[in-house]
Amino acid sequence: MMESQRGLPGPSDTPAAQVMADLSGVLTSLDDLGGYLETLVFTVVDNIDGCDAVGVTVVMEDRPRTAAYTTARTLEIDAVQYAVGDGPCLDAFRNQRENLVDLGGAHERWPMFTAAVQDDGVKSLLAVPLLSGTRCFGALNLYGHARHAFDHSDLELVRMAASRAADAVGAVVDVEGARQVAAQMEQAMASRAVIEQAKGVLMGRHGVDEKQAFELLRGQSQRLNVKLRALAAQLVSEVRARGITDDEVSA
Repeated sequence: MMESQRGLPGPSDTPAAQVMADLSGVLTSLDDLGGYLETLVFTVVDNIDGCDAVGVTVVMEDRPRTAAYTTARTLEIDAVQYAVGDGPCLDAFRNQRENLVDLGGAHERWPMFTAAVQDDGVKSLLAVPLLSGTRCFGALNLYGHARHAFDHSDLELVRMAASRAADAVGAVVDVEGARQVAAQMEQAMASRAVIEQAKGVLMGRHGVDEKQAFELLRGQSQRLNVKLRALAAQLVSEVRARGITDDEVSA
């Protein structure tokens, strides 16, 4: 299993130090990868000012998939890029370059993507390729609701996180193979509906936002040593067994 260090004290408690601590450790199995990438996206959103959402796209067997995300809307934004076949994230992967974008000025480059995303209030995007040596596995994507939410001072931290993510994916691919990693991601995608339902239950029960609900779910998963999707399914099943309607479960 992956081991990590958290909460560096004193003067070392800087965003860079926190990211390094949260993303330290070695992955020894395919099962570790999902949890590692989930830790990564929440670490990034917590340590980058102006960042409102984060997603990490992994491309396996020529298909992009959102392997981890901070909000359900992140999935929808990424899905727009995948559907139209272009956007800052896919461009970062294909051309192995960073895209620091004010979406108001990017309409000519990605007209279909920017139109769809701006409707949701996203005005800034930073996409950094997941590079490990000569291999590129996808991109780390940051979204901001303010204009010019990101600047070049953020890049060092995001590059570090993207590099850690790329090395993690690369290590698992080397052990398990790209086809097996892709299959695991397909399985994870199929389980997301129940995870979103479980988050809705926790949001209603505890009066917390989506991010806090996910942290509660993830923390319980770690404490009980139960996979996140299994715990989410158990929570939703228990709520339904008490006679609560589907609408209330997904609220």
